[in-house]
Parts: sequence; C-alpha cells; structure tokens
Amino acid sequence: MTGRRTTIRAAACAAAAAGMAIGVIAGGGTANAAPKMLRVDQVPNVGVTVDRNGLSGGFAATLAATATGADTTRLRILPVGDACSRNLGQTRVAITWRNERTNHTDDVVFATCTAGKPSPGAEIRAGHGRISFTTTIIGKADRAFTVTPGVGWFIR
Repeated sequence: MTGRRTTIRAAACAAAAAGMAIGVIAGGGTANAAPKMLRVDQVPNVGVTVDRNGLSGGFAATLAATATGADTTRLRILPVGDACSRNLGQTRVAITWRNERTNHTDDVVFATCTAGKPSPGAEIRAGHGRISFTTTIIGKADRAFTVTPGVGWFIR
C-alpha cells in the first residue's frame, strides 16, 4: 500500500507543478497586478488665468490617482472642459502629499497638460494608508493663479 500512496502523491505533485507552470506561462501570476483607479475624495483646484489684457479665463481641476505597483501611485491632474487646450497649456501642477499612517510626506511637480490634453502625471512612492494631498496650479510668468487649492485624500 505504501508504494501506491507514493505514486499517488508523486502524480498529485506533478499535476500541481504542471498547473503552476501553465499559469505562469499564460500570465496567470499575480506579481504584476493591473493598475487600479482609486477613489479620491476632494475639493478641486480652482483658479484664474490672465494675459496682458487682464483676466482671460478660469479653471477647475481634480486629482486622479491610480495604484500602479506595490507601493507606487500615479497622480494626474484632470482639468475640467477644454482648459488644457485653452488656458492651462503652459502650466505645472505641484502636489504635496502625506501618508497619514507612516507620516511620510513629499512633493511632486509636473506639467498640467501635454499637447492640449492632461499630462500622464507622475508616480509617487506613497506606500499604503490614507494619503492626504494639496494641489496647486503654477502658471508660466504668473499667468495662472490658484484661488482655491485642491485638497483631499485617497486610500492606498
């Protein structure tokens, strides 16, 4: 009877190993999880733009956060309407963030828009926990002014 049990165990182990190999070959592993959009609770960034004739427009922009890796999160700013093609084309966004669990904090600055559309943003290593943030639109040559900074948080 011992020989039969050993044969059954060996067959079960071989089947499990084959199944794991097929899962890895087919991409069934969990090492690279797909990016996941995160819920962001926030007050949007609101401001005005000016040109040499005075007030030229206004804008509102929200933050989007996507979990892209084990500890990385991609932050993007999403201006409302066609602000990227009209009045935010030459601006940058500054984001100050803090992980409330670890108290780790940092800043990131990137272009608000690229080629008339929201830019891809930047990746941060915020870790896990509740991440609070503040956003500010920075205009080129003082041509955009944040009236109300964007503030909020998301859970990572």
